[in-house]
Amino acid sequence: MARNDGRIGFVPPEKLEPNEVGAAFAARRELGPQYELELAESLVDRVNTVIDSRLAEKKGKRPPLDWAQMTLGLGSLALSIPLVAIVSSNVPGTFGLMLVFGVIGVVNLAYVLTRALHNNRD
Repeated sequence: MARNDGRIGFVPPEKLEPNEVGAAFAARRELGPQYELELAESLVDRVNTVIDSRLAEKKGKRPPLDWAQMTLGLGSLALSIPLVAIVSSNVPGTFGLMLVFGVIGVVNLAYVLTRALHNNRD
């Protein structure tokens, strides 16, 4: 966060005041068309500074890695291999396979839904 450096009317670089465009046009009227390019470049630089600071702020707010979800996903894959082998040797057809992957899918979906509900409360 930018600090106020003691200047009157100081605006931190991450904020853009609505009256800045109006002030640029008023300055153009006072100074004349010979300063038009400099005023436009100054305003564009100001807008670019605000956009860059907002993008940097969003980039820094990356959500933390959910190790529990990753562990559940990898554990589901590791558990599905022996379960598929057991079910396919005992139950003919695809019903057993659908049952195994259905149960694993329900467990993973339940985790995701409870996690989403928990995050909405915060």
